[in-house]
Amino acid sequence: MATTSNILTLLKFYSSKQKSPMVDFLEFASYIKRYAQHHVDENPDLINYVGSDTDKLHEEILALANQKQVAVSHSSSGKEYIFVVSFLIEYCSGRYGEIQRNLGIPYPSISDLPKNVPTEVVTKKQGIDIIYRLLEKQELNDKTLWGILFNEKIPGILFPSNVKIETLVECAVLKLHEMLNKEEVHDYYLKKLTISNPGKELSIKNFFTKFASKPLETLETLKETGDGFYYWSQFFHFIKQDFNKMKDLTVEDTNILQSVAIVELAISYYKTASAHRIQEETAFRNLDQQLRQPPYYFTYADITKFKDQNGFELLTQYSEDSLKEYLKNKTQHSIGNDLPELLVFTVDDSEDYFIIKDKIMQLMMRLCNDARTTIRSSLTTVWESCLLNYEQLPEMKDNAAFERCLQREVRAADPVLYALLNASFLPVVSYEDHTPGRLTLFRNDQLIPYSELLMVGRQEIYSDAKIKLPFWYSMPIVVWFMSLLLRKPKDKKKKVKKMTATEKIHAEQIEEEKKKDAEIERNDHSDPKLSRKKELRKAAGEAEQVFVPESSTLDRELVSYCHEWNNRIGKQNYDNLTEDVNSLIRDYVRKVLRTLKAENFNADRVQSLAQSLVDTPTLMKIQNHDALKRYIELYIVKLIKNIP
Repeated sequence: MATTSNILTLLKFYSSKQKSPMVDFLEFASYIKRYAQHHVDENPDLINYVGSDTDKLHEEILALANQKQVAVSHSSSGKEYIFVVSFLIEYCSGRYGEIQRNLGIPYPSISDLPKNVPTEVVTKKQGIDIIYRLLEKQELNDKTLWGILFNEKIPGILFPSNVKIETLVECAVLKLHEMLNKEEVHDYYLKKLTISNPGKELSIKNFFTKFASKPLETLETLKETGDGFYYWSQFFHFIKQDFNKMKDLTVEDTNILQSVAIVELAISYYKTASAHRIQEETAFRNLDQQLRQPPYYFTYADITKFKDQNGFELLTQYSEDSLKEYLKNKTQHSIGNDLPELLVFTVDDSEDYFIIKDKIMQLMMRLCNDARTTIRSSLTTVWESCLLNYEQLPEMKDNAAFERCLQREVRAADPVLYALLNASFLPVVSYEDHTPGRLTLFRNDQLIPYSELLMVGRQEIYSDAKIKLPFWYSMPIVVWFMSLLLRKPKDKKKKVKKMTATEKIHAEQIEEEKKKDAEIERNDHSDPKLSRKKELRKAAGEAEQVFVPESSTLDRELVSYCHEWNNRIGKQNYDNLTEDVNSLIRDYVRKVLRTLKAENFNADRVQSLAQSLVDTPTLMKIQNHDALKRYIELYIVKLIKNIP
């Protein structure tokens, strides 16, 4: 043994040398003194035990007793004894090894302990507590001697912490299997099970045959699927029913009852664990489906709020640690050189979003179309305003400045699109995309210009802005002369925070909405009967915040999702289908509005209404149901928000 100053280690060594769990304190103190004197040069910590004073040693022994590593007892003659738990653990561990070789050997019981061993060495717990706990998570060590208690009629057993709990369960199963090997016992319980379950004769026979030939495989099947739990339970019920009728139980009978109690608790745990595992797998499949639905990109906070079809949060069906582990595997696990199935990108260097790889290009097309409409309209409006004031912007004349302007506008109009365009994984995703009519994003390993990406031209926007001006703006001389008279000197211009065209238009829209809300507020106050409508509009505004990103607007999202589900060719056909769907939604909302209460109107209620409508036979013909459902949600919010 290597030199050590650890008293517990020395106690274990000394008790094994004595071949007894009981150690006389004074004899052990003498041994420690000799040991310390011999090894103090190698280990200076032993200096505390060199002298005749045993206070330090006694203090450490009491500390070990508090940790239930040892037990201290005094005899009638006044002698002090130390009982080493690890010695008893090794003894019980050896007994379980013998049971595995000979199933006729009984379990070690509390009554098997020597009479002078104090009961404090055994940590007694009810079977359901200790078996469930160890099956959930077990750390093998030589620190605890468990006393597994059952009911009053079944004696408890000893179980050492250095033996796997699965070993105990397997021993119990094999003991029951050995009992069934007797032909009369096998046929007796098979007959009882068959009589009590008419119509299930074949499945019962299969269960019994498999248990009789491969008992541990039957147990494994229960662990994985939970199948057969009912037959196990009934089988145990009949055994306990028969044995409880006996007045005098033999050691073998007690062994069988203990085995039944052990396996019954184990299969109950396995059934619960199997049900939880199936629930968790179902919840994660549901999560995976929702990650593939619009808007396709989600923050971690969004994912934690996902709900199943019954309206229950998925986070109640798996733990947050399981969710984090699932997302970690999805974002890191890949096959070969392929990218992981779930990718992460950061918006504005602050918030991380998760997105399914297969949905990136589909999302890019929608965001580009959306940004094109928004940016073109914003730039046209701002450029028109500048030209009216006889001002010229660099981006009106220079292509490079125009590209920089478009980059600023994309970043302001849609931070998600900008983040995706600058994501490190986009070149690989774009290269792997082989869908018909795919969006080309890269040329010569470089991102294509923003003007090509958004399909907007500098000259086109400039012409659209000029055509809205009064006719005299087409006369260069007049424009030059008027600019000299009306243009403000640069030093007299107000210093204001520089905003992009999109931000200016967005700010104006927000201001306009505030004015409308204020007008509605005044009308509501003038008529008390409109309070219900006011509450519904307020609830719709709160739901809008859930469905519409901060960088977008309700109308913009509606147009964007309409382009996704409406694939009719030709403007007239496109408009007709859109109006038909809108009319259907309006009629539906008109009916629902009669009984709709503001306190019940929220994002969940909107999703439920949209799901009911999208499942109707009329709308089943539209293929992109995910985009259609999101469009219906947004349109319902818009209708309720604009109740007159």
